[in-house]
Amino acid sequence: MKNYIFIFILSIILSFSTKAQMRFDYPITNIEPAEFVVTYLLKYQRDSLSDFVRHSDMYLFIGKNSSKFLSSELYSSDTIIRKVSNSEEFQETLLDKNRPFPRIIYQIFKNYPKDRITHLEYVIPASFRCEEDLHQFNWQLTGDTATIEGYKVQKATCDFGGRSWEAWFAPEISYSDGPYKFNGLPGLILNIHDTRNHYVFEFISIEKPNYDLMIDYRELDFVKASKQSLFRAKDAFRNDIISRAKEAGFDNKMQNNIARKMSKRNNPLELKRD
Repeated sequence: MKNYIFIFILSIILSFSTKAQMRFDYPITNIEPAEFVVTYLLKYQRDSLSDFVRHSDMYLFIGKNSSKFLSSELYSSDTIIRKVSNSEEFQETLLDKNRPFPRIIYQIFKNYPKDRITHLEYVIPASFRCEEDLHQFNWQLTGDTATIEGYKVQKATCDFGGRSWEAWFAPEISYSDGPYKFNGLPGLILNIHDTRNHYVFEFISIEKPNYDLMIDYRELDFVKASKQSLFRAKDAFRNDIISRAKEAGFDNKMQNNIARKMSKRNNPLELKRD
């Protein structure tokens, strides 16, 4: 079995699903229609000691007043789960090996609520919600210009999350938005990367949806937390990985493999928690 983390996380999710009667039918709040869907390619190094680069397609749904950012895998998985009609189907869906298993499990809402960034993320065994100031980026505009996929772009820089970032934004696309939490420039951010190239968001496309697509919000039983509390929950999960694997019934070899793989997840996008 190669994907120890996948097997481990799935077993934990199923365990909590059984014990806590995990719901699949949480109400959904429609925020507003999406006017555009922007697709980015995220290239990232999860292990700071390795040159191995992972890839994930990411979606930015942009509305008139708000936006939603998540991975394509999470969007596809959530779309499947929304079609579930009973608990038996839900368990079958969780066990379905063909269902996309998201490696990036956060969702970022901008300007929902107004002037706030809402960060949603599942850290076993709870779903967390934390809010931050939308207007937290202190951008420095430069005179550098270029062209990305036919769009004229300008360079801007800022420091965020313990990293220095370089962004290229398109003034002709008049949405002050971008991938992840980045926003606040006079145009859509097409490309952005940290100066060590550990996290690189590359523009792929921008399209009008050809069907009614809502920016919506699933009303889970969120634990409302500060940004610092969310990171502490992640640290606690990583530090307690052996005991959790043991509780899940894995033998010593599997426990060590899980711990070794988890130790390589040492390079989060945000290095600073304040």
